[in-house]
Amino acid sequence: MGILRVIFPLIIICGVAVYIIYLAKKNEESSTKENDKIAEREDYDDEGSNYMSEGMSIGMCLGIAVSIALGENMVIGYFIGMMLGMVMGMNIKK
Repeated sequence: MGILRVIFPLIIICGVAVYIIYLAKKNEESSTKENDKIAEREDYDDEGSNYMSEGMSIGMCLGIAVSIALGENMVIGYFIGMMLGMVMGMNIKK
């Protein structure tokens, strides 16, 4: 039972990471033309053109899952996951 406590969250984390990378690639390829058209407009606002908030929320959930699986302090897992999710979300453009 102890091994499932460690392996199950890691499998979920790996699956979510692969799915996010797949969606980011698919979205980037399909929206390159649309982003070029939007960037050419004069009233284009660059703020809010990344997935920072989504990355933070996913990172918080995954950080808590890892901290529970490892038996560590949940607050540390929460903040480390939030920071990693924020960095990943900032690097993926809408």
